[in-house]
Amino acid sequence: MRFSKSICIFVIVAIFTGSVCSCKNKRETESSTTKEPGKFYQHEFRRRLDAVNPGLKDPSAIISLLESTGAEFLPDLINNSGLDSIYLLDSAAAAVNLGIYTVDLVYLIAYDKNEMADVQLSKARKLADKIGATHLYDHGMYNRYRQAGVHPDTLIKYFSKAAEQMEHEYSSMQLLRLYTLFATGEFIEKLHLTSSLLIHAEEHERDYYWTVMLLVFQQERALDQLILLLDQIREQEEGDRFMAMMNDLKLIFMEMTDSRELSGINTQNIAENQLFREMVEQLGYIRNWVIHPTE
Repeated sequence: MRFSKSICIFVIVAIFTGSVCSCKNKRETESSTTKEPGKFYQHEFRRRLDAVNPGLKDPSAIISLLESTGAEFLPDLINNSGLDSIYLLDSAAAAVNLGIYTVDLVYLIAYDKNEMADVQLSKARKLADKIGATHLYDHGMYNRYRQAGVHPDTLIKYFSKAAEQMEHEYSSMQLLRLYTLFATGEFIEKLHLTSSLLIHAEEHERDYYWTVMLLVFQQERALDQLILLLDQIREQEEGDRFMAMMNDLKLIFMEMTDSRELSGINTQNIAENQLFREMVEQLGYIRNWVIHPTE
C-alpha cells in the first residue's frame, strides 16, 4: 500500500472502542483552511465509515454466517504467506494487512484451528507493534469478539486483556486514516471469504447460501462509500494504483448488480456467472497486491 508512513498509537483504540475522532478533509485543506474540521464533519465521517459493509458488520458476523450454512473450513482462503518486509517499513500497509489478518484469525478460532490461529496471531501482533499498539490490539480483539459467537474461553486463551497506558498523542486525522485503512483490509477479506464460499460450494449445497449471496451483492454501496472515504484520507497522487483497482471493482459491482443481471442469478448458477467471476478475480488482484505489495 503506497500510503505515507504516519503512525499513531491511538489507532487501535479507535478501531476497537469506537471513540469519536476526526480527519482533515483534503479538499477543505486545499480550498479554504488548514484547521482541523469541526465536530460535525468528524461525526459524519465516522458515521459513514461505520456504515461501510452494513451486512457484514464485523468478522465474527461472517464466521457465524458461514457456520450457519454448514460451510466446511477451507484453509486456502486465509492468508498463509509470511509477513512482507514492507509491512514493517510502512505503517499504512501494516494497518490494511492487520485488517486482513484479523478476519482470518477469527475464522481460524471459530473452526478450532488453534495451531494455525497461533501463527496468525503472531503475525497480527507484529503488525500491531508496527503502529505501536500490540497490547492494545490484544485487549481490543478480546472485547470485539467475545460476544460474537466465538467462545470467551477460547478468546481468553489467545488474547491477553493487558493494555498499556498510551504515551503519545497524535492528531485525529492520523487516527481516522489508520482506522480507515484497517477497515479496508477487513472489508477486502470478508468479501473474499464470502464470495469464495459461493465459488467453492458444491452444487447440492448452494441453496443454503442464499443469504450469503445477497450479502455479497449488498456490498456495492458499501464499496462506493469506502472508496470515497479512502479518497479523502490520501494525499495527492498517493495510492493511485490501489484506488484504480478499487474503482475497477466498483464498476464490476455496478454491472453485476444491475437489475437485469440480478434477475438471472441464483445460488445454483452464481459460480458460473461471468460478472461474478470477474468480481472475484478483481478482488483477488486487490488482495494479492495488498498482501504482496512489492510484486
